Amino acid sequence: MSGLIKRTLTVKNYDLQGNSDLDVLYSMVRCEDEEGNNVHFKQVVMLEYLRRHGAKNTDTPRIWYYKHLNKKSIILIAIEKSNGKVEYDIDQVRRVARSTILKGLVYGVAAVPAGVIIATATYGFGLLFIPYAFYLSYRNIFKFPKMLRRQTLVNDLAAHGVVVR
Repeated sequence: MSGLIKRTLTVKNYDLQGNSDLDVLYSMVRCEDEEGNNVHFKQVVMLEYLRRHGAKNTDTPRIWYYKHLNKKSIILIAIEKSNGKVEYDIDQVRRVARSTILKGLVYGVAAVPAGVIIATATYGFGLLFIPYAFYLSYRNIFKFPKMLRRQTLVNDLAAHGVVVR
């Protein structure tokens, strides 16, 4: 996966896709960077803590610290407010990482039965779903928690000059 990226972005518009106690999922997020170029994210996972601190305020430039989950999806780790204070919550990110493990286990357990059901309905073509579900399971059990580990995030934020206590 990718390293931590620090970028000044101004949110222009977004669609709320999902909301929970831990995080919020936005889809079709359009931002503008400091040069005036449009940046589109298919999905943005934002911690509830960061949303309350104004990470999604439109027409207000914020410095985002984020990691790519895939090409057009990101998870927001921290934001820097206009006064220079960096807001982050590493413990909440750890809980999100634990939830991805549970999601990966569900994908792994449901891969074969769902593939058989889909294959029955599509005359065998649905068997291609099984390796895809196992790939999603692998990603959610191993890749995402490794990327969102506390030590990894502390080192990544320290590389950008943010001291985590």
